Amino acid sequence: MKSRSALTPRNKRTSSRKQLKQQLLLDVTVRSRAANKHRNRAILGWLSGVFLLCVAVAGLLYGGREALRRFVWQNPDYYLKEINFHTDGSLTRDQAIQATNIREGKNIFFISLSAARKNLMTLPQVAYADVERILPSTISIDITERKPVAWVTGADDDNPSADPGAFLIDREGILMRIKNPARENFHLPVICGLDVGNYEEGGTVDLPEVRAALELIRITGQNPSRYQVRSIDVSKGYCLVVSDERHAQITFPLEGIAAQLDRLALLYANVDSNRREIQTVNLLVQRNVPVTFAPSPDEAADPDAPAALAAPSPSAAQPSPVKKVPLASTKKITVKKAQAVRKPTPYVYHEVRRAIPVFPVSSPNPQP
Repeated sequence: MKSRSALTPRNKRTSSRKQLKQQLLLDVTVRSRAANKHRNRAILGWLSGVFLLCVAVAGLLYGGREALRRFVWQNPDYYLKEINFHTDGSLTRDQAIQATNIREGKNIFFISLSAARKNLMTLPQVAYADVERILPSTISIDITERKPVAWVTGADDDNPSADPGAFLIDREGILMRIKNPARENFHLPVICGLDVGNYEEGGTVDLPEVRAALELIRITGQNPSRYQVRSIDVSKGYCLVVSDERHAQITFPLEGIAAQLDRLALLYANVDSNRREIQTVNLLVQRNVPVTFAPSPDEAADPDAPAALAAPSPSAAQPSPVKKVPLASTKKITVKKAQAVRKPTPYVYHEVRRAIPVFPVSSPNPQP
């Protein structure tokens, strides 16, 4: 007779549904506990790594700070001991150091180079400044100053350097005051006729007449032998009244300064050949330029001399021959000397002053 186990089929369930559920719950519980242990270990390892990293960073920061304090911040080798100062103008070392607020004995790394340079640029006479740190204990200051080209005063003054209200001006129209001007600044031309009380040091004068005056100074400065400016009066606004080294007064328009200087050079060339001194010239007139001449020494000494003593020779009473001057600018000038006219009574000569005509080459010679 066969046993009961032998009669049971192989695929027949050996446990109930309740037993299977219990087995599954036990399996899930075991796996969950293992996963929790693994996760806790990972978190603990990560936290340990972060803690060790923070400790290492803190140690490095503290150690680096102490090293910087001991070897750099409080190291006497890096205390400022020398200030090298270089300039191409009249700015003094004390003025520059006072503006930068740099003091010797201070740690060289505590000095702000950008702030020092910014303070130097606030000085009106400084055009460019460079501040450099040279280890271990030197600061170098290099300054390029503005070059003054003229004095600016309210009235024409022979000694503007003694006027406390006078300014120096550069070619860009920037005003400045220099405590100890260089010797060559004493002989600069003077721009007068401005209300200097309305301007401050470091300001810019942007007026058409001042720009024209600066242009005239620039052109004549390139060739001093051509024309030398002593003073420029800009009070009229529409023109420049220029006094040269011969004390002649030349009226310039505000435009075409270079062309006006060419015209003036032609006038001076003819006057020098005739040995006369120009007193005034009005270049505002394009043709028949009005020109007056300084009196001769005899006339200046005794203008009321009797006719018998002042009578010229017969040849002097006649008009001088016309002198033609070839011009490269397609113009020619005809100059006639002043003509003495004899009156019947009381036989006194008068000098007739005429304009100097300027005509194109193609036109015929005009009659004076």
